[in-house]
Amino acid sequence: MNTKSLRKGVLFAAGLLAISASPMLASAAAMPQDAGQTQAAPAEQGKGSRPDLNLTDDQKAQMKKIHEGAKSQIAAVNNDTSLSADQRQAKIQAIHRDTHKQTEALLTPAQRQAQKQWRQSHPRQNQNEDQQPPAAS
Repeated sequence: MNTKSLRKGVLFAAGLLAISASPMLASAAAMPQDAGQTQAAPAEQGKGSRPDLNLTDDQKAQMKKIHEGAKSQIAAVNNDTSLSADQRQAKIQAIHRDTHKQTEALLTPAQRQAQKQWRQSHPRQNQNEDQQPPAAS
């Protein structure tokens, strides 16, 4: 008798779970795989995101190369088990600073000025970029 009531309780709980989860599953199934990763229309680009700096094709190619290099360096740091969490964080911040310097060097003075103005008008989105590594104690 005990087993029968336990089985009923488990089935009842499973039924409730299925009923409550079905709307979420249905909406997830209807959602495209890359939801939230679509590109904005050209008129909407730059609003709330990075400024449109009108980069040349050469600048775009060089930026891509710099960012891919940084990504592989960060992956190597994250895979280095000999580093402590603080050392890992410091190295990654150094990679970010170096990447920033390299990309800034590619920009024309007008592009740098546009980027600077955008950063000043969007301080909240740049909060992580402005942080310095923690002081060694």
